[in-house]
Amino acid sequence: MKKILLAVTAALAITGCSQNEEFESTGLKSEIVFNTIVSKTTRAAVTDITGLRSSGFTVYAYNTGANIISSEGLELTNSIIPEGLAVTSSGENWIFTGTYYWPLNDYVQFFAYATDDAVTEYSVSAGLPTLKYTIASDVKSQKDFVVAQANDKKKMAEALQLTFTHALTQVNFSVIGADNSTYKISSVSIEGVAESGVYSFKTGKWTAGSETTGKYAYTIASNASVSSSTTAVQLDQQNGILMLMPQAMTDAAQIKISYSVYNGETEISKSENTVIPLKETAAWEAGKKVRYTLKLANNAATMTFAPEVGPWANDDDTPVNKDVE
Repeated sequence: MKKILLAVTAALAITGCSQNEEFESTGLKSEIVFNTIVSKTTRAAVTDITGLRSSGFTVYAYNTGANIISSEGLELTNSIIPEGLAVTSSGENWIFTGTYYWPLNDYVQFFAYATDDAVTEYSVSAGLPTLKYTIASDVKSQKDFVVAQANDKKKMAEALQLTFTHALTQVNFSVIGADNSTYKISSVSIEGVAESGVYSFKTGKWTAGSETTGKYAYTIASNASVSSSTTAVQLDQQNGILMLMPQAMTDAAQIKISYSVYNGETEISKSENTVIPLKETAAWEAGKKVRYTLKLANNAATMTFAPEVGPWANDDDTPVNKDVE
């Protein structure tokens, strides 16, 4: 996994609001300017610079004085920009309301995430920030949610780099046949998983919700099929990638798949909502891709012959009279 999949470089000149802080000479202050550097991506569902410009991002910054991020009892109470400053894009430029400057000597802690209505709560009540996120039930509305933090930063002349990383788990499917019949897939879904969770900026991990009621239908092409028992076929659709909550698999977690098996043009078998339990599979991790390769069974009844010889029937005996010459 690439550690850095998306980066936002921010030239920040920030100063706090506290009356007790030292400020730079006005003539030396620099306004905030954002520049962006983004690695290439190939799928529409994956956040790239275009996606981030579309959503914008939300950023928080805290002056922690002489305390670094690992200091015991660190408190994030002194915001030096408005709480949840919304940063949006206008062409190549990042824009926001207000002008902010670096404190003269203090440490500043930055936390950011792609602006998303699925973030229902941001909290700094204990330790580093956490946020609550709920996965959209409609796959087309799911987003590649990204987060960033830059800690223990002091006044600098160069740009401050915010490195955004992928926070969710990307899930895709491939299929392979049990033989060389044609397997036509009609539906694939994941069910019984948590749809919400709390992300910790301290650990970079999620605590998934206890309710495992999430059900997500995977988008597949109308003619999705596989005709090989040796080569798997990927079912990915550009806008159909599942972006799901990182979590451990429970007893409720399962895949359901429906498909038909054809011999030429003749349908010889049909499986509806076949269940594949996920309990014993690996947990989903933040920023990881998971691909399930499903080997489809052919449950068609094979045509065979079982010949049997019955007893002679007396009434079938036909006398043949022939003269012997």
